[in-house]
Amino acid sequence: MDLQEKIRMQDVYQDIEYIISKITVLPVGQPLVWVYVWDVARDLHKSIQEGQEEEYCVSMDIEEVWELFWTQADKNGFTLEYGTEDLYDAVRDWMIDESIIELVEEDEDAGDTELHQSTTE
Repeated sequence: MDLQEKIRMQDVYQDIEYIISKITVLPVGQPLVWVYVWDVARDLHKSIQEGQEEEYCVSMDIEEVWELFWTQADKNGFTLEYGTEDLYDAVRDWMIDESIIELVEEDEDAGDTELHQSTTE
């Protein structure tokens, strides 16, 4: 390993150690799951808000999403047990079910765009 890669390795190690020290003191059950799920929800919200998925739009700001996430944490049952892909799908489904993200459909009569909650599960 060359010097640059060794320095990079050491820097990443220090960053990860710092992150772990912060995560382990979060006053929530399964803090790593909380961090991962919130990262997924935040990323989905941002990407849809920025138009990366033109068929969807966001209906809440990120602070409202956080409050809903917090108040529903005990009933959501998010877990890493089945892998990150299943967790991503579960978070996306939760966001659709809670009308955080909504399907945008064209109104064929008027040609206007209307919002409709997705019924896809």
